[in-house]
Parts: sequence; structure tokens; C-alpha cells
Amino acid sequence: DGKGKDGKNQQGQQQSQQDENKTPGRDEIERARREMERAIEELKKKSRDAAADHQDKALQELLEAKEKLEEILRQLREEERKLLLAALEARFQKMLAMQLAVFQGTTTLGQVAADAWVGRHTTQSIKLARDEEEIAVEAIKALTLLKEEGSSVAFPEAVVELREDMLVVSRRLEESKVGKLTRAIEKDIIESLEEMIDALQKELEKSEDDKKEQDQKKQQQQQQDQEPPLVDKLSELKMLRALQLRVNRRTRRLARLIDGEQAKDNDVLQQLKDLARRQARVQKAARDLATGRNR
Repeated sequence: DGKGKDGKNQQGQQQSQQDENKTPGRDEIERARREMERAIEELKKKSRDAAADHQDKALQELLEAKEKLEEILRQLREEERKLLLAALEARFQKMLAMQLAVFQGTTTLGQVAADAWVGRHTTQSIKLARDEEEIAVEAIKALTLLKEEGSSVAFPEAVVELREDMLVVSRRLEESKVGKLTRAIEKDIIESLEEMIDALQKELEKSEDDKKEQDQKKQQQQQQDQEPPLVDKLSELKMLRALQLRVNRRTRRLARLIDGEQAKDNDVLQQLKDLARRQARVQKAARDLATGRNR
């Protein structure tokens, strides 16, 4: 008797596992197939009304299967989107921690007087340059994720600008330039990372709120068929605004480093040229967002 019970339990577990592994919508499709067969039989008997009834039932079963599959697909897309947002936030948090460490090191070296600068300070500055390069590598990884997803305009541009700044900082640290300009660029990087982390956190919170609403009320069919963007239009606009503010902020910081009305320092001049190119890219990103060229 014990063996018989064990056998039944195993069969029950196997059946339960098979039910769990069953393709969503499969039951509805199977019922639709049976209704089609019945319709064919009725047509052979020339019972058109009965055949039409079976055809209608088959169509209904197929529609139910379609709705079930669409709902599962929507859930998978939303889950994938949330995972990507979380992955990006984690990467930016890591970059922020690394950048804060570099900034602290740069600030410490910046307090060393020129006549007190020795070989070990140069070594420390080169080490900071290598650390900054590692942050730039993390930026490339984040940019790859964003470009593969493909729906955002402002966020990839923000990461491109971040990486450019990181490479500038790395080159300057390589040359033991730990003064105000280097630290100003590092501050911009830190503030930019904080802005992006905040934006991603808000987007994740909004995703949770949206999910609760969807549980109470199903989305319209049109919404189900669309790929959800990584971030909504409002978040994109906010990031574009942040990019513009970043240009303005850098311009003001550079202005404070300029003696007189015109810049003469080559480093500052190069930064001003870079800012002009950056301004043009921000304008292009705004156009792309307005025209939907990213979609």
C-alpha cells in the first residue's frame, strides 16, 4: 500500500510539474483545434449552423490564448526593463564611489605645494589616473547597455559626456595636474552621476507604482503591443535639461578660472572648445527626442 501511495504521489508531482511547464495559452489553442475539427465534421454533414458555432468557439479560444500570451509578453518586457534600470543604477553607484575616491585623492594632492612635490606625489597622481580610466571603462559598459536597449536619447548622451570628462581627468592626472580645473571637472562628474542615479531610482519607483495600477486595471491593447521605453519622455526631458545645466555649470566654472575677458590658458581654451561641441550634441539630442528619431 505504501508503494502504491508513493507511486500516486510521484505521478501527481509529475503532472503538477508538467502543468507548470506547459506553454501559456496551450490549453486554449488545443481547445480551439478541437472546435475546428468539430466544425469540419459538421461541414461534412452539411450542418452549417453547427459548424459556424464551432468556428466561433475556436476563434474565441484563439483570442483568449492571444490575450494570455500578450499579457505574459508585457510582463516579461516590464521585468526586463526593471532589471536593466537596476543594473544601470548599480553600475552608476559603483562609478560614483570610485569617482569620489579619485576626487578625494586629487584634493589631497592639490594641497601639496609646488616646491614640496616629489616623486611619490607623481606616483600617486598616476595611480589616480589609472583609477579614473577604470571608471571610464565602467561608463563604456553602461553606454553599451543603453545603446542595446535603444529607446533613450538623453541618457546615452549623458554617459558619453561623462566618459569624455573622465578621460580628460585621467590625462590631467597622468601629467600631475591636480589643480582647480581638474577638480572642477571631477566635481561635474560626481554631480552628473548623482543626477543619473536619482533619475534611475525615480524611474524604478514609478515602475512599481505603474505595476500596482496595472494589477487593478489592465492596460489598453495598444499599450500592450508597444515596447515600453527604458525611461519615459518626462525623464528624458529632465535629463536633457540636466545636460544643458551641466554645460552652463562648466562654463561658469571655467569663467572663474579665466583672468581677464579672454582665455589664454591652453587647457581652458580646449575645455571651451569641447563645451561648444557638447552644446551642439545636446541640441541634436533635443531634436532627436522631439522628432522621435530614437524610436
